[in-house]
Amino acid sequence: MHISIKTVEGKTINLEVDDSSDTIDLRIHGPTRELVLRLSPDPAPKAVMRIFVQSTLRGQLFILEVEETETIENVMAKIHEQGGPPVDRHRLIFQGKQLDKGRTMADYRIKTESILYVMSSSTA
Repeated sequence: MHISIKTVEGKTINLEVDDSSDTIDLRIHGPTRELVLRLSPDPAPKAVMRIFVQSTLRGQLFILEVEETETIENVMAKIHEQGGPPVDRHRLIFQGKQLDKGRTMADYRIKTESILYVMSSSTA
């Protein structure tokens, strides 16, 4: 297997490794200050953010810790776990729009300390 590494200076280092290797022995000549190897398609750590959810049903305020990649349905389940209505009995509103259960927090650009509203699904 052939691996090419591009340095910060733009230099390319080519390595040959066995396909069956469980580990890769990197032999880089010269001074090396830092070597970053990213193997996942999304190397950034998942950021946890705090959001506020105001219930128009009971006047409750839920404070949740969620990730941008979480679905709206997962957030609704967290509300239920904190004493809110079941997922199928409420809907979430953000900036005047009803949120689709299958989409994520990032899809709606919901950021830390955003305020969402819980409303009864019977008024949908």
